[in-house]
Amino acid sequence: GPSKRSRKDRVMTSQGSGSEASHSAKSLAQKHFGGQSAAYTRSGLLSDQGNLDTVIRLAEVTDKDRVLDVATGTGFLAAAICRVSREVVATDITVSMLEEARNRTEKEGNARFALADVEHLPFAGDSFDLVTCRIALHHFPRPQVALSEMTRVCRPKGRVVIMDVVSSEDEAKSEYHNRMERLRDVSHVKEYRRSELQEMIEGSGLAVAMVQLWPFTWSFDDWMLLGGPDAATAEAVRAMMLDSIEGDKSGLQVQLREGELRFTYTTAIVVGRKGDGHGKR
Repeated sequence: GPSKRSRKDRVMTSQGSGSEASHSAKSLAQKHFGGQSAAYTRSGLLSDQGNLDTVIRLAEVTDKDRVLDVATGTGFLAAAICRVSREVVATDITVSMLEEARNRTEKEGNARFALADVEHLPFAGDSFDLVTCRIALHHFPRPQVALSEMTRVCRPKGRVVIMDVVSSEDEAKSEYHNRMERLRDVSHVKEYRRSELQEMIEGSGLAVAMVQLWPFTWSFDDWMLLGGPDAATAEAVRAMMLDSIEGDKSGLQVQLREGELRFTYTTAIVVGRKGDGHGKR
């Protein structure tokens, strides 16, 4: 209805100095994820318990922590953090994603939700002990702006923990990988190389305390369900993936076994620490 649309527009227009390109990328993300929330609920990597446990362990979540989970999606990380923290505030730019996240965290009782743009978080500075963002940075049109916002709302000596898929440090392989991602999913901006991700996190004023790599292997067909492209596009991506086997052109260690195409994502969990406001960390 119109009320929903005006709510979305209000989020979109609260961007202030946001660029047009940034605006259209966000509209694209809203359209894409609005129709994808059910697929995301089934996703292998998003729901992987081992990965969620690893993020929570490295983030050193305690029962005193007030946590912000940015671009929460369908709320897998938010729900897991609810169980071990004092309070979780989860934000997303897409209403249907927040509704799924609310359903997922219902029984925990310590989660709140906000429809918000990561570039303009509606929170005071220094207001969270921990800020998390899992498997979402590659959708942000201006990741440096987003990371600076996450850092701003984190308290002095607090933590900002980013987890995302990273592409190969080899530039040609990274570009090949990202070309496939963009074909599969029009809302994809870039899966960064680990070194780029670290630089951006440091660029937002955080000290990188730890980087842990976490591999995840899955099948091409399951991956396609997540982006939901048409059959011709899926076929084009499949051809690219097959072509990348020789010489590992995508850096994804693609394998064809008994007719099943599989590949391995490398994910990075990066723990950033904010200084105490006096230059000390």
